[in-house]
Amino acid sequence: MFEKINPDLADKWLHVPGDWRRPSVKNEYTILWESQRSYGQVWPRPGLSEVPSFYQLEEYYTHAPRLMPGPLAHNPFQRLQTKISWLADKGVEPDREWWLKVLGDQKKRRILEIGCGNGANLTTLKALGHSVVGVEPDPEARAVARFAGHQVHEGTAEDLPREMLGGLFDVVIFMHVLEHCLDPFEAVRNAIGVLKDGGTVIAEVPNNECKGAERFGAAWHWLDVPRHLNFFTAHSLEELFGSVGMIVEDVMFRGYCRQFSSDWKEAQRKIAQNLGLSDQERPRGRDYWVYLAETIWATERKKYDSVRLVGRLE
Repeated sequence: MFEKINPDLADKWLHVPGDWRRPSVKNEYTILWESQRSYGQVWPRPGLSEVPSFYQLEEYYTHAPRLMPGPLAHNPFQRLQTKISWLADKGVEPDREWWLKVLGDQKKRRILEIGCGNGANLTTLKALGHSVVGVEPDPEARAVARFAGHQVHEGTAEDLPREMLGGLFDVVIFMHVLEHCLDPFEAVRNAIGVLKDGGTVIAEVPNNECKGAERFGAAWHWLDVPRHLNFFTAHSLEELFGSVGMIVEDVMFRGYCRQFSSDWKEAQRKIAQNLGLSDQERPRGRDYWVYLAETIWATERKKYDSVRLVGRLE
């Protein structure tokens, strides 16, 4: 079993002085870190009834089909930095070609995406001819996905709707979902429960081994406390898969160039501002050039902001 962190044995990794998306809410958060598993959790854990309030926001990425570029997009130095980081970005994007490679183009599969958000992945997979269905707890995101023509049920990873139960699916997908779960072990165990024999689980989460987490701290865009409750690395995500009997078939990373994009920088500027971080803690323009220099040749585990695993149920 993938155990919860014991606060008496864990280190205090990071103090987050608030919720940057809800600056009027005066809560503070501690992220505990367990070095042996390379895994962190917000502590103490919120209650089930508390979690929906974290997503009652005017703006959130699952509430709309696309994002607008930040205000620095046409700055010549920004364009140069974007170009350099793009050339150095060898990450594996979950695009149409990748899904074809993983799923093949001969057999049409029945696919469940848990935490499907606005349905972007469902749209791609449906266009490839697969039978797709989603589960999503956020009513605004669910409405966007349904408007796009998808069958989406209300539910969570830990409490799947009754219609999903049984060995119905060839593939279960968690794309940036497990970091949001109160109990990621229960979430993955539930995925196993709806898979056919030999089925596949695909999960992607923020990579907290990324140097961006270290350099930018509470201002790191992918931290997003308290919506993110769990903080994985490739090692801890592999351990989670193993705890439910999954065989890990592939580990890959993505998300380098976007860490230098104008919208990412604007988000980190706003995070620092809304959290009231000190001048020393706030990202500055030169910080991104230093970050580019220290990561351009870094290992995948240190360079990319997200890690994705493909696992198979024997």
